[in-house]
Amino acid sequence: MIVVLVATTFVLYSAVAVLLVRKYRRTGDAGLLWLGLPLVLLPLVALPLALWLQTGVDRLILGQRVSIFPFTLVEQGRLTMGGLLTWLNLLEHVVWGVLSLVAVLALRGTRKQS
Repeated sequence: MIVVLVATTFVLYSAVAVLLVRKYRRTGDAGLLWLGLPLVLLPLVALPLALWLQTGVDRLILGQRVSIFPFTLVEQGRLTMGGLLTWLNLLEHVVWGVLSLVAVLALRGTRKQS
């Protein structure tokens, strides 16, 4: 099941990337390339990070030591597992939002010619 989800995700992000590049070639609007950061690149970078996070969480649940920040905060009792996951999720949303804002601001407005 996971393989199907990974393959579907890859196909969808690839389609978005191809469409953005095609549109960029027609319009020359660099904002379309900027849109590739939050829409394509960030999710592809987040996938290996999610797998790394899953490994760290699994080790913590099994009581094994994880000497890597931010897992050390959970080990020390300074942060709960739920707090860690919420913090990382919110951080991802902030990065996505900043990249999206930059991309939208970089888009040129189209002008009607009479």
